[in-house]
Order: sequence, then C-alpha cells, then structure tokens
Amino acid sequence: MTELDEDDDLHLEMHRAVDELGKFSLHMRMDFGKGAPASKAISFIEELLIQVTDACLHHGADLIGHVKAFMMVDEDSNVGFSIINQNMQVNITRHLKGDNIERADVIVHIIVHGIWDPEVRDLTMGVLDGLTKAREVTFQVIKDYYETEKSVEHHGG
Repeated sequence: MTELDEDDDLHLEMHRAVDELGKFSLHMRMDFGKGAPASKAISFIEELLIQVTDACLHHGADLIGHVKAFMMVDEDSNVGFSIINQNMQVNITRHLKGDNIERADVIVHIIVHGIWDPEVRDLTMGVLDGLTKAREVTFQVIKDYYETEKSVEHHGG
C-alpha cells in the first residue's frame, strides 16, 4: 500500500466516522425474458429492494437513509421505486407505455446508517444473485458505484 493509498483510506474512514452511512449504487442491464409482463419486472425490483433493506437491517443497519431504484425501459417508459421505512410498502411510480418489459436498465441506490459500504455492497450483490436465480432473470453490471471509487473521484485522485 502506498502512502497515497493510506491517505485515501484515512480520508474515507474520516468521512465514514462523521456520517456513519453505508452507501452503494449499481447500474445494471436486466433481461426479464421474452414476452415478460411488466408485472414480472416490477415485482422483481420491488422484491430486490425489500430483501436488500431487510438484509441490511439484519446485519447491523439501524436506519434507512433511502433504498430506491429507477428502471428505464425506453425514452418514454420508466418505473421508480422507493423505500424510506422498513414498515411501509415500496412506493412505486409507473410511467409505462406497454404491458411487457423484456429488458431494462436499472439503477439502484442504497444508503443506510450503521454499516459500511463494503457490507452494503456485499449484501446487495448477494440478494441480487439469489433473486435472479430464483426468478430466472439475468443481469449485466454496467457500473458499480462503490464508495472508494466515488471518494477518489470526489477528491481529485
């Protein structure tokens, strides 16, 4: 580890000590299957957010900052998802042109209090892997916005 790496690690730890937030964002391309009804895609993302929230809370998070997702089907078709409290349903805002969603780009943002970024990332990816296998959905990661990467970009590294 170089001195610069140690400085970056120390700086990141200082940020964490102040905000005590675990953060993770993911942009992925999802394939729900040929002729898939929109309800299959919507329920998949809804279940993903519920399971990620539960996993974070069961592994030390004590507060939800926000857990949300945005599914872009095409220019005129999208769905937004948001959880702000584990005891409430997922808020879903639909702007869909059709009844089928075979493929979509999905962005997921998770911010919780009480656990750190690596745990949030690992829990999210574990839930995603299990759910995609169970629901026979495939995904390809476009960009993984892991906190160390964001920190280096934010601080001009």
